[in-house]
Amino acid sequence: MSESVGEGGANGPDDVFTVQMLLNHVDSASGGPTPRLDVDGLVGPKTIGAIRRFQLLQLGFQDGLVEPGKNTFRALKGFFRAPEAFPDELIAGDAAFRPHRLVYRDVRLAGSKPAGDTVIEVDADTPLQWFLDSSAHTVDHTADPVRLKLMAHGAPAFVQFCKENLFTANLPLLAVLKNKFAAGVDLFSCSAAFIGPGPSDGNVFCYRMAQTLNTFVRASTATQTYNLGSAGSGLDFGRWEGTVLTYGPTGAVVHVQHAPRF
Repeated sequence: MSESVGEGGANGPDDVFTVQMLLNHVDSASGGPTPRLDVDGLVGPKTIGAIRRFQLLQLGFQDGLVEPGKNTFRALKGFFRAPEAFPDELIAGDAAFRPHRLVYRDVRLAGSKPAGDTVIEVDADTPLQWFLDSSAHTVDHTADPVRLKLMAHGAPAFVQFCKENLFTANLPLLAVLKNKFAAGVDLFSCSAAFIGPGPSDGNVFCYRMAQTLNTFVRASTATQTYNLGSAGSGLDFGRWEGTVLTYGPTGAVVHVQHAPRF
């Protein structure tokens, strides 16, 4: 968190995301919001009211403002119980096997073939149904929990993947993969989680994907950069750019990161 959030605050979207997510980790008896807040990066009466309620029950005042390093922010962080890393420890504890990394790359994303345990490349002529069938086959023949990594060009609420692409309206097609990716999904595509108007709302796109697949989906609000790599080394994505959100199986944001390692 870099600037203030709430009544009279700077209210930058990334900081608002963080405060809303932290408030949703507080149980109602301790001052958490009921119902839970929409984690949308926008400050309105519900978010300010939730800040005031939390402050009143936990701190004895209610100015409606959360500031970096000050009492309200420190108190909120005390309720945060999300895992430190996504999502191995969450799935099976410290003794878990490393997830099987199932990587799909749309070759319209230039570069050398990326690394992974199973790496499959698709293009503009590949039917989305082929992805549905081949990924399900891989999961069904892999003992370890599978983490899906999609690498493709994108925009808010849009991934340029296979012939049909992925966008909010066709996410129900992914229902056949529900419960397949026990170790989560990494959606490496520019600005997929960025909030926009109407069908360009990346927040809606990501939380519906998480709900449809019943798993964790991680995506960024920012444009991504990468090194094309070379044969043998593959694409080098380095760290994510921008704010990276992890959506839980219910669709709620459960983790907010800034430039984590891909």
